[in-house]
Amino acid sequence: MKSALELAMEKANEVVGTDEEYVKLSPEQVKAIDEVKRQYEAKWAEQEIVLKGKIQQLASEADPQTLAQHQVQFQEEINRVREQVFTERDAKIEAIRQQKA
Repeated sequence: MKSALELAMEKANEVVGTDEEYVKLSPEQVKAIDEVKRQYEAKWAEQEIVLKGKIQQLASEADPQTLAQHQVQFQEEINRVREQVFTERDAKIEAIRQQKA
């Protein structure tokens, strides 16, 4: 009779499969991926602060109606920058995963 842990591991192996795409990461790769994630989270936080600062500056200088009209543009800019930062991050992570362990 198998333990619950053994059954769970078998089920996990079935889900993951033995695809050639699935590669066990080395400890160095895991550390490198964690570092890339930290760097890009910081990069996004920095960009977000800059963008929100611009919004606040405009809010203090412009009338509320003008600010409301530009709100959609600000949100699109924030989304564009976020997408750019995280796309770059994901590409670097994928490059690390593709390296031979």
